[in-house]
Amino acid sequence: MLIAMSEGQLVQAAKISRTKATQLNFICPGCKQRVILKSGKYRIPHFSHQSKVACAGFSENESQTHLEGKLFFKQEVEAMGEQAILEFNMPVINQRADLFIAGKNIILEYQCSPISFESIQQRTANYRQLGKETFWILGDRHRKRLFTNEMIAKFARFHSRIGFYIIFYSAKNHQFWLHYQIHEVAGRLDSRVELFDHLGEVFKFIKQFEYLTNGRSKKSKNQILMLNQLKRIQQSNTRRNRAYLDMVTMCYIQGRRFVGCPMICHNKQAEGRPIFKKSILCWKVWVILAIFERQNSQISNQQLNQIFKESVQKYGYEMAQVQNYVRFFQMEFTSFILSLRSAGYIIHTVSGIKIINFPRWFETYDQKKNYIMTNDQLL
Repeated sequence: MLIAMSEGQLVQAAKISRTKATQLNFICPGCKQRVILKSGKYRIPHFSHQSKVACAGFSENESQTHLEGKLFFKQEVEAMGEQAILEFNMPVINQRADLFIAGKNIILEYQCSPISFESIQQRTANYRQLGKETFWILGDRHRKRLFTNEMIAKFARFHSRIGFYIIFYSAKNHQFWLHYQIHEVAGRLDSRVELFDHLGEVFKFIKQFEYLTNGRSKKSKNQILMLNQLKRIQQSNTRRNRAYLDMVTMCYIQGRRFVGCPMICHNKQAEGRPIFKKSILCWKVWVILAIFERQNSQISNQQLNQIFKESVQKYGYEMAQVQNYVRFFQMEFTSFILSLRSAGYIIHTVSGIKIINFPRWFETYDQKKNYIMTNDQLL
């Protein structure tokens, strides 16, 4: 830890001389137990508990990288003209944040080590309970790993300008990495990336970003993405990979082949929000089966709502950093229902929807592959 109490005042380890350290007693602001000042030629001055105690606020294994990161964030926030409080203690929730930006009521947490979803969710919820917004900034250990749905569920925030995003700080390169517009592309997670030297530049970019597009057709690119996804599904079937096993089995029970799912399950950009387990394709196929593989062509609003709820329970991820994350599932579901209507498969009625046509399932992998390669209008 970088902050301790001495004579009723908070003191920073880096500002205490060796002579002064021998004259003062230091206490942990959290557990009120004795701590000692440690420093050396190759490590940042910091405090450590004198004896092994159960302190909820700190880990005795805090790395030098984490200590350096917190100090650097403090400098960055102060350079923005804001007051930065290191290791901000909140006795009401028995937690201590790495850094508190007092004027903005924002918490910064520098996460270098592994942490469970439950811990992330609880800490974020506790901060939110006190009216504080939380930014989790991830270290090199996380940055070097590929994006996973688990990482998105833990750390991804959402902003209307840049979509889902995660901030990384590389202590090795002294740079911030902003991965934004995180989305699923044909079953894999992708994002745009910007590098910054300063934290203030990151926040400014988020607030001022404007998405520009050249309007060019993405048809050829989308064909490649769809074909690659189709190939992965086919390979997972032949190699008995568990990635799509549940969906393959569900389709088989209905007399269908997952690899031959209707083209309506692939959207025009071959991409979607990063909010689904497995992939958005699995979710859409499940919805197709739930709607069209039934005896009755009439589906009430109540039944449709039940299909939505079950689909989220089966394929949706909780998101620790995003309030009311269910709204994104609602938007995806509504959009998919509207696309089914636009394609001429359903119509809306007073009480719900009515099936008037059935989407085409393909018999074989090759049949669908040829369709994607030769059709100008993919969907």
